[in-house]
Amino acid sequence: MAESGSFFLTKQKCKPDIGFTTGTCAAAASCAAARMLVTGENVYYVSIMTPKGLPVFIEIVESSLCDGYAVCAVRKMSGTDPDVTDGVLVYSRVSLSKDAFDNSIVIDGGSGVGRVTLPGLDQAVGNAAINHVPRQMIEECVRKEIGEDRGAKVIISIPAGVELASKTFNPRLGIKGGISVLGTSGIVEPMSQQALLDTIQVEINMRKALQYPVLPMVPGNYGKDFLFKSYGFSIETAVTTSNFIYDSIRKAVESGFTKLLFIGHIGKLVKVAGGVKNTHSKYGDRRMEILCSIVHDVLSGPDKMQVKEMQNSVSECISTDEAVRILINAGCSKPVLSEMTLRIQSNMSNWAGKGIQVEVIVFSNVYGVLGQTEGAGEFINCMKGAIHG
Repeated sequence: MAESGSFFLTKQKCKPDIGFTTGTCAAAASCAAARMLVTGENVYYVSIMTPKGLPVFIEIVESSLCDGYAVCAVRKMSGTDPDVTDGVLVYSRVSLSKDAFDNSIVIDGGSGVGRVTLPGLDQAVGNAAINHVPRQMIEECVRKEIGEDRGAKVIISIPAGVELASKTFNPRLGIKGGISVLGTSGIVEPMSQQALLDTIQVEINMRKALQYPVLPMVPGNYGKDFLFKSYGFSIETAVTTSNFIYDSIRKAVESGFTKLLFIGHIGKLVKVAGGVKNTHSKYGDRRMEILCSIVHDVLSGPDKMQVKEMQNSVSECISTDEAVRILINAGCSKPVLSEMTLRIQSNMSNWAGKGIQVEVIVFSNVYGVLGQTEGAGEFINCMKGAIHG
């Protein structure tokens, strides 16, 4: 029997609107393999909790119990908006530790799971490209099955990933040998552009009805997590704009807000510094070009060769965190990132028009706050007074 509130993702004649991530597949397969090791019985379905707070009931399409390990597989389902991973099999091979004093759970990648070769990504160089949220899901699922006193080794494989990797961004990111195991919410919820914009409007209207003196906005989960960890605000405090930053700001103005605080990861907001209104990658990835332009404008001086070398170093980065590291090591991060933040604020203010004050906080998951406009701190305090009472 599925848990109350679960939705079923099994073999169907029609695909469900909602799918699940490769991370959820890996966690479900790991749960089943660990359970087979402990019980010695076949497992046909498992129920796991996703980071979004929704339990899912998932079919195990392949399983085998061998001497000392078990292997299970889940078929990836991407919902009604399939990506290149739709339909691939995600395998987990789980073996229990032979050391009675070792209760650690080690997670690694096998065939078809890429390996990180360049710095600046979610995982360190040399690690399998299994991001931290899926790793946490896998560990929690396996731990629940084997208990606290035993350890295990988990190897996630996606055989089709070897061929599919060329259809993803992985080669450009320096991830070699396969695809990545991803997902922050655990599920895939495709929505039309209009549906997303309607949802944003509803969220803005709710904050207006609650008489928020400042409207907080974030592009996504990173911003919500930052607001919670840095300032103690509930993850439901801010409006999520997704990539529709310009449209969201215009909707905030039309709803009558006069104060707007936008908090976002540099990977998204650096695009706004270049005037990009919709930050979806399908409209182009100009992050490094924009950063290089700011480096040129801020550092231009007599030593043109040094500026050129800095631009070359930044342009070769695969992530904004890596670019920030280079700027920090060169001792020029403060002026460059300050100018970037001011340009973000300027563009947002221009989009908003007169009658609304826009403040900005830009952060990195690695380096914390990178830039903050002059009135951002006052807006945070204003929000605390109104929301926390």
